[in-house]
Amino acid sequence: MTHLADLPTSVTVERPDPQLLNSAERFLAVAQSYLITSPELYEAAAADLQEIKGKLKALEEKRTAITRPLNQALKAVNDLFRKPKELLEQAESLLKRAMSAYDQEQERRRREEQARLEAEARKERERLEAQARKAEEKGQTEKAEALRENAASVIAPLVSPVAEAPKVSGIATRGIWKARVTDKAALVRHIIAERPDLLSLIEIDSSALNALARAQKSALSLPGIEIYEEKVLAARAL
Repeated sequence: MTHLADLPTSVTVERPDPQLLNSAERFLAVAQSYLITSPELYEAAAADLQEIKGKLKALEEKRTAITRPLNQALKAVNDLFRKPKELLEQAESLLKRAMSAYDQEQERRRREEQARLEAEARKERERLEAQARKAEEKGQTEKAEALRENAASVIAPLVSPVAEAPKVSGIATRGIWKARVTDKAALVRHIIAERPDLLSLIEIDSSALNALARAQKSALSLPGIEIYEEKVLAARAL
């Protein structure tokens, strides 16, 4: 664990050789001028390529000589703050979870009470409808009509949360709509048949596809997939 005393008080940066940096433009000009039309020019290009690889290696060494102490200092700073940040994030998550659980419990109790009142209202409507049918059977048309009007007016009241969460400044609850895939094959079939405009939702795993191509090479055959071999030239530094 990093402590305050472990943090560097200063960072030394080695200044790179300007000639090494400026040589990049010269090598680019040389590369741009190449038009290989003979074996001799091919060999010359190969020699220049190896020299460029050597310059790249030297440039990378100089770059890391500068970035290494900076990265080490940055790592020390991040390590110092990582643990307290994680603890505070855990505390935040626990409190949010507890508050959300309270809200969810109040909503569950509200739904239960609403369902109870809806059931009572439904029973009352059914009772009045039954009375209206009996009155109608007896020829009491006006009474039957009045009973049906009464039945239609029986509506369960809307239930508020059993215990409203207190209003706290700076704390608000908001709903976030999300979606998750439960049947990928069904989604793919629907997009192909009905919603081709949503094809971007179907993401191709290029890494897995290339791994399959490396394993099976030209034997790989898939609809809509082109299998090709890309030649890559490798060069060592002088």
